[in-house]
Amino acid sequence: MVIGGADRKDFTRSVYVIGFFDGMDLGHNFSYWNFTKDKKMNACMLMVGESYADYSSKYFTNVTNGQLVDGLDSFYADFRNRSIRVADAVWLVVNGIAGTPQEELDTIIENWRRNVR
Repeated sequence: MVIGGADRKDFTRSVYVIGFFDGMDLGHNFSYWNFTKDKKMNACMLMVGESYADYSSKYFTNVTNGQLVDGLDSFYADFRNRSIRVADAVWLVVNGIAGTPQEELDTIIENWRRNVR
């Protein structure tokens, strides 16, 4: 299969987003693996798991790869957003998808632009 031009660009972006979703799961695992042998950390690990489940449910339920690719394309179409890292841009995009009011989202994005790491 030969992919060229815009098709290749869309394919590459979709594959990146699929990898991003996989990375979220690995990141979730990394957040508690170090503590699995320490019984005193059980409550903390439970809270980490609940937080991940809550945020995943709120911000990623029914969000498709294509939807996230389109959202990132739209986000980065604004040159002022190009210094914001992709992981942070995903957070901002899924906030919009989840229904964060536009005025609030604009304020969050403006703050992110000012505080780019």
